Amino acid sequence: MDWKNRLSGGEVLEITTDERDALLAAGEVLRDEDTKISGHIRVVAVDGLVVLQEQTPKNVLLVRAMPSIEHAEQMLADRLDTYDRMWDGCGCKVEYSS
Repeated sequence: MDWKNRLSGGEVLEITTDERDALLAAGEVLRDEDTKISGHIRVVAVDGLVVLQEQTPKNVLLVRAMPSIEHAEQMLADRLDTYDRMWDGCGCKVEYSS
């Protein structure tokens, strides 16, 4: 898979389980958190890119290129905060496309 070409546009890409596994095998997982609601969310360094890989509650696997490790860590922290508030019944939702 040519990750650089697919992710260079900045959009959120839906991937298969095999593609996720290939990403994880090819890259270095810098952080891996179990959301307890939507599977794992990971920061992965691969082929000169920082990639955020996550999963929706409907088990759709997503990846997006991030401008830096710091941006990826902040997005991961924001996601975890949202998931924590969801446990508290806030009624909030994760916008996976943004």
